[in-house]
Amino acid sequence: MRFFILVATVLYVSLPTADAQDLHFSQFYHNPMHLSPASTGVFRGDMRAAALYRSQWTSVPVSYQTFTGGFDWKALRRKNNLVAFGLLLQHDRAGDAALTWTQIGGTCSVAHAVGASQALSVGFGIAFAQRSFDISNLKFKNQWGGDYFDPSLPSKETFGNRSGLFPTFSAGINWLYEPADSRTRILAGLGAFHLNQPSSGFGDDNSSRLPVRMALNVNATKQLTESVDIVVLSTWQQMKTAREIIAGAGVRRVLARNEVEAETAVQFTLSSRLGDALIPAFQVERGSWTVGVSYDWNTSAFEAATNNRGGLEVAVVYRTLPVPPPKLKKACPIF
Repeated sequence: MRFFILVATVLYVSLPTADAQDLHFSQFYHNPMHLSPASTGVFRGDMRAAALYRSQWTSVPVSYQTFTGGFDWKALRRKNNLVAFGLLLQHDRAGDAALTWTQIGGTCSVAHAVGASQALSVGFGIAFAQRSFDISNLKFKNQWGGDYFDPSLPSKETFGNRSGLFPTFSAGINWLYEPADSRTRILAGLGAFHLNQPSSGFGDDNSSRLPVRMALNVNATKQLTESVDIVVLSTWQQMKTAREIIAGAGVRRVLARNEVEAETAVQFTLSSRLGDALIPAFQVERGSWTVGVSYDWNTSAFEAATNNRGGLEVAVVYRTLPVPPPKLKKACPIF
């Protein structure tokens, strides 16, 4: 835990806050490949599928609708080594101009178990992203006829290309500590995205380039009793001058556990997106399924427009849980 405390202290004390990025999730722990491609395959089970939907600032004209879907699986195991692959889809839509961001890509990670309770992994990703907008719902001064607005009048505005497609590359590293026969778990990951800084403009101007996004996350679960865990959640992301820091903690309670290692549990956490929102979150785990719900309670200066109403977010995760190996067979417990 000393490593976790050190990283968390540096993360929360030394870094000032700033405006958060548009494309973000409060339940970031259910969207790990968005933070580091090295987190591909880092989970209990063989395959994992996750979907998150976020509706933000619906009480103001410029609202956001964001969706992400991910799938990763452990493709190859050789003694203490693991190779995993993943797919990630993201889509974001905002405002009357329907400004959208759509990205689809793949990830690959290679992990190595260090002893029985730790693993290190590196990962890489490649994706194709598209930005676009639609002006059909916009109004321009040239469409004002003097006495009334006439949408059939030409806007006399030149926009050029209204969409753009470009490749983007990512890389990351990940450390996992997960002792056998315990729910205690520490996960720390670092990811770098848009390493090629692709041109993201709509016209012929190539000077508009997508900045590199750095992401750091440190999440921990500490088993206190047979049925109670303490959970700590944290992430830091920076993309040029935009910075997002989320820190929170909560309690997880195991309600039932059967002979095939499937648990029924509930979890409640309270987090803060520093300078922006308070985020209560509740999730239910039942065997292979996890369903989480969170809500952003806006606390920034923007609350004058939102009336404290930030964003509702729903996450659904499915994992195929492994069958416990025979007692006479020796298996690497962390994979």
